[in-house]
This record gives sequence, structure tokens and C-alpha cells, in this order.
Amino acid sequence: MISLLEVAERIHKGPKMEEKDWDLGIFKKMGELTKKYGIAYPKDGSYFNLDDEMAEAAFRAAVEFLVDRGVYCLSTRRVVKFDKKEVLEAIAEAPNAITVGEGMDARVIKQKRVEGEEMLGQCPGHHAPFTEQMAPLVVKNFAQIASTDYLEGFNFTVVDGRDIFGIPLEAYAARREVAWLREGVRKAGRPGLAVAYYPINTKASTLIAPMDPDYGLRRTDGVLLSILPDTKMEQDMLTAAIVYDEYGCFKVNGGANSPIGGFCGGAEGAAIEAIAKTIAGWIVYRDTIFNTGVWDINVTTKKKIDILPQQKWGCSLVLQGLNNHTNFISNGVTHAQSGPGTETHLIEMGIIAVNDAINGANLYIVRQARARMDASQTPLEAEFMMEVANATVRARIGRKEGNRVLKKLIETIQGRDVEPGCDHVNDCYDWVHHQPYKEYAEIYENVKQVFRNCGIPV
Repeated sequence: MISLLEVAERIHKGPKMEEKDWDLGIFKKMGELTKKYGIAYPKDGSYFNLDDEMAEAAFRAAVEFLVDRGVYCLSTRRVVKFDKKEVLEAIAEAPNAITVGEGMDARVIKQKRVEGEEMLGQCPGHHAPFTEQMAPLVVKNFAQIASTDYLEGFNFTVVDGRDIFGIPLEAYAARREVAWLREGVRKAGRPGLAVAYYPINTKASTLIAPMDPDYGLRRTDGVLLSILPDTKMEQDMLTAAIVYDEYGCFKVNGGANSPIGGFCGGAEGAAIEAIAKTIAGWIVYRDTIFNTGVWDINVTTKKKIDILPQQKWGCSLVLQGLNNHTNFISNGVTHAQSGPGTETHLIEMGIIAVNDAINGANLYIVRQARARMDASQTPLEAEFMMEVANATVRARIGRKEGNRVLKKLIETIQGRDVEPGCDHVNDCYDWVHHQPYKEYAEIYENVKQVFRNCGIPV
């Protein structure tokens, strides 16, 4: 397949284009593709795509998008172009399983089948802001979750009492982040557990800074190198991709998802772009794990719980298109309106788990969509998601039955006021004893009963 060095040449030799022209071109192209391939939400309230030919069409539309449009490099204002042979060859060479971590803590992360009977993998945290005072204890608690395959890093604004500003402090903060991750997994008794660096920023110097087999990123660890919104890439991330490719780290595409309401239009165009961004991440960065799907661009601003059927359908279409026609390993999209410590948050998380289990996605980080410092996630939500996903798989709930189950679950919270959640995760979770406080534990037990009543035997 096309080499990363070839991509590095093309970001300087591709057609010149202004960013606004690229963005408007996406809007036009997605309109053409949805019509050409007949991709349309059925408008019947479905939460799952039940039309296998539609998933096939979405995949073919995504390939055509990449061949016709390519990927836009923000750094050089040029378009990286691929021909159809290059795209199809790259898809054929993608792995369907990777090993992360080392020793007793090594895990194999695999592609899951749509309506499959395999248990899901999980990256339960963090991709959220935590202070350095909280970091090691938070990591330890997420590492204590038995289903954890790897842990992602977190972002923060202050390190050693200093604001993180400028390349020297950014590089230092990057190393401290990974050091806290390593310390946390060691305290949990899982020193070989894989961690993935969540970039402080996307400068090459900061991306590469934590590479250190003794105190930083090992060759069995990972790094987020994400395709940016509207199918864009950066030269610095490509630089890091080349270095990490030789070093041996696995790479995660944290941006292989698309919003409803952006330049791609509705759920149909967003689904096409999400598939295309997944393929693009493998070609231009060699990403092997993809956080993919469709999400509601207004999720952080709504005052009432509003779960869109077409958003769930779009996720279903993306995951079916990828799992039926590629080897790519997908994580589901996790965006919750409400915050941790609340009933609505747990129900939202459980709904996502049902979606992922049926659509063939591994479980990804649980957090409130508008992440808040020390207030976005606890291990309880991640453990609950895995309980729900396993129960869904064991009950062999497929897409048709899944539609009925999700309708019941969504009706329990649709239209409620968004619950912001606790002001600090210490208010609802005991990080010393790895358990929720009494009030949150009671909410959790009540939510489990809600799911049993709706057909999920947790």
C-alpha cells in the first residue's frame, strides 16, 4: 500500500486549495453522493439500519469520496489525492486484530461482527480533563476495571504549578501525562497494561516527546493521531506517525466520526464521511483503532434530553459499512448530554452500549460530551456499559429487537431536563475504595432495573 513517505511528499505536491473552498466542496459532494447511492434515513423512527444494501452503498460512497476529493492538509493547504487502486489496496491490508500492552497485561483488540456473539473490548477512560492532583488515583481506578484493554490519557492546563504554554512546557507536560498513566496502572497491579497518549497539542515536538521505553510510551503503547473534522490532516501528525510507525506504537484515530449538522449535512452525509475518515486514518497515519460513528453537533447545548433516531441509525450505518467490507477495528461514539452521578447519564451510557454491542463496535471512553475538569467521568459508568453490552450479546439481541429495546429505553429519558451531574467526581465516587458513594450506588441499582424492564437482562 502507499507508504507514509509517499503521503509526506503528496502534502507538498498535491493541488493547492483554500480551506473554505475545501469545506464548501465537501457539502456539495456529500449532496451528490447521497443522491447517487440512494442513502436516506427511512424516517420510520429506526435506531438501527436494517438494509444491508444501504450499508454497502454507504461504503462505496465513502470510497468514491476519498478517490474524488482526497484528504486536505491544513499545514500546506494542499489536497492529498489517491486513486481507487491505492484506496482499495490499503483497505485490504488493514489488520483485524492488534496486540497492545505487554506480559500478563497484554490484550488482543479485535474487530467485532455486526450482531456477533463475541464480548466487546473496552477503553474506559479518559479523554477528559483532570488535574495533576487527581491523575494517578483516577488512572489506578480505571485500570482496576477488569475489562480494560488499554487506557487513554487526559488533558490538563497546569503542570507543577505552571501554566502549560510554549514548546518546552508542552513537551514536559506530555512526558508527565504518560508518567502519571504508567504510575496509575502500576498501582493497580497491571504494569504491562497499554496506555495511549492523548496529545497536549498537535506539534510534532509535543507528540514525540513522551516516547521513552523506560518512563514514557513503550513500543506496546499507543498515541492518538486523529483525522480532523471535515477530512483534514496535519503535517505534524504525519511526522509523528512516521516516527511512531518505526518505533512500534499502535495508533488511534480519535476523529473518525462526523457530526450531523456540519458541512456533510444530515446523518447520511455524516455517515459517508465517518467511513471515509476511518479509511483515511489508516492511509495517512497508519491508525489501527478508530473511534467512529455519527453524533449530534448540538449535543453540548441542548437543555432537554434529545436523542435523535437518525443519529443512532447513522452510527449503525457506519459500523455496518465498515465491519462488512473492511478489517478495521471500531470503537463506538460516546456522547452524553448529562453528567456523571445522575440517572440520565447512566441511561444514556447504557443506550450507547446496546448500540455498540449490536453494531459490532468495541466500547470507548465514557464521559459527558462537554467535558469538565475533574467532573466528566467515573469508573462506574464504564463498568455499567460493559454490563449492558455483555447482557445484550448474551441475550442475542439483534437489530430488529434492538429497535424495540432502544425505543423503550429512550422513552424513559427523552425530553427530561439535562442533569449537569456532580461538580467534582469526588462528590459521587470513592476513589480510595473503587466504588460509588451510597446515593450514586442506589441510582445505579435503579437504572439496572430500568434496563431489565426494557428487555436487557443486566
